[in-house]
Amino acid sequence: MAIFAALPAIIWALVVWWFPSWLQPMPLPVPGAVSAALGLVFLIAAFFRQWHWFYWCAWIGGIYATIQLGLQQPLAQKEVSQLYEALPVWLSLSGLLLAFVKKPLLLTARGVLAFVTIGILPLLLLLPAVADVFVLLSPVGILTLPNWKESSFPVGLLLWTLAMGGVWATYLFYKATSAFAWSQWAAWLAMMIFLLVVQHQQASTWAALAAASGLLLALADQMLKLAYIDELTELPQRRALMSQLQHLRKRSAVCMLDVDHFKKFNDRYGHEVGDQVLRLLGSILKSHRGFKAYRYGGEEFTLVFFHSDEAKLKDVLESVRSEVANYPLKLREPSRPKSKSKGKEERGKKDETKTVKVTVSLGATIRKPDDTADSILKRADENLYAAKKAGRNRVLVK
Repeated sequence: MAIFAALPAIIWALVVWWFPSWLQPMPLPVPGAVSAALGLVFLIAAFFRQWHWFYWCAWIGGIYATIQLGLQQPLAQKEVSQLYEALPVWLSLSGLLLAFVKKPLLLTARGVLAFVTIGILPLLLLLPAVADVFVLLSPVGILTLPNWKESSFPVGLLLWTLAMGGVWATYLFYKATSAFAWSQWAAWLAMMIFLLVVQHQQASTWAALAAASGLLLALADQMLKLAYIDELTELPQRRALMSQLQHLRKRSAVCMLDVDHFKKFNDRYGHEVGDQVLRLLGSILKSHRGFKAYRYGGEEFTLVFFHSDEAKLKDVLESVRSEVANYPLKLREPSRPKSKSKGKEERGKKDETKTVKVTVSLGATIRKPDDTADSILKRADENLYAAKKAGRNRVLVK
C-alpha cells in the first residue's frame, strides 16, 4: 500500500507519544544528519529525473533552517514563542498549497524561482511582524479551552493536528492516491509533531529526518513502478513476469492473450483509441480473480495461474474473453472540450457516440515438470496462434 511512505512519520509520532524519554539520549550531528538525508533524496530524484521531489526537499530544508536559526539567534523569549505559534499556520498553509496546487516544471525559470521561494520564505517567520500575522490566523487558540492554558502540553495544537491530519488522510484514502502523496502528508505530520515536543533539543532534527525518510520511501516506490509497472495499463510488465516465471509452482498454468486485428484497429481509429483498448484490457484483467496479469508487450498480455485445474482454467479464460467481446467501447471524440465544465455541458447532448467491439484470443498451457520460463511461454504462445488460426475470439488450452 502507498501509505507505507508515511511509516517514518507514524513511527516518529509513536515514539513521541509513548517513549519521549528516547529523544534525549540519542545525539545527532546537527544539521549534518538532515543535510545528508535531503541530499540523498536530491541525488536519487535527480538521477531518475523526478524533479517534483525537489520542492518538498526545499520545504523541509527551509523550515528546518528556520528552526535552527531561531535556536541559534539571541532571540527574546517572546520572539521564540511567536515563531513556534506561527509555525503551525505556516506548515498547514504551505503544506496544503504545495500538495494540491499545480507547480511549474523545475527546470524552467519559474520552477527554479518557486524552488528557491519555498526554501527561503519560512525564514520570514523570524521577523516578529511577520510571525504576528500568522499567530493571528492560528486556530490553535480557538481549540484551547481556558482550563488547558496552564497545562504544559499544547492540547489545542494536538487537536488541530489530529483534525487537519485526519481530513487530509481521509482524502488520500478516498482517492487511493500514490506513495508520493502520502509522503507529503507524512512530511507535514512529522513537522507538526515536532511542535508538540519542541522542548526536546533534537526534536526538530528527528522530525526532519522522518519527513525526508518518507520522501525516500515514496521515491523507492516510484522507481519500483517505473521498473516493473506498465504506465498505460498499470499492470506489471515483462520484467516482473520473467521474475515470476522463474518461481512457478508445480501446479500452475500460463496463458498468452492477444488483441485480434490490433494493427488494423490502430490504423483505422488511431493510436489514442488503441491505447484506450489496452487500458480497457488492463482494467478487465485486474478485475478478475484467480490469476496474475502482466503486459508482455504491445497488445500481448500474459496471465499466470497458480493451479493446474484445466476446467477451472477454461472457465476463467472464457469469462475474460466474453467480457472483452461484449464490452461496448465508446470512441472518444477528438474534439472534446478541454475544460471539465464545458465537457459536462456537452455530455448527453450527442447520442451518436460511436462504439466498437474488440475481441481477444487466448492460448493457455499447464506447467510440465521440466518446464522453464522460456518453454512454457513458447507453448502458450503456440496455443495462442493456434486459437487465432482457428478463427480468433476464442480460448485454446492444451
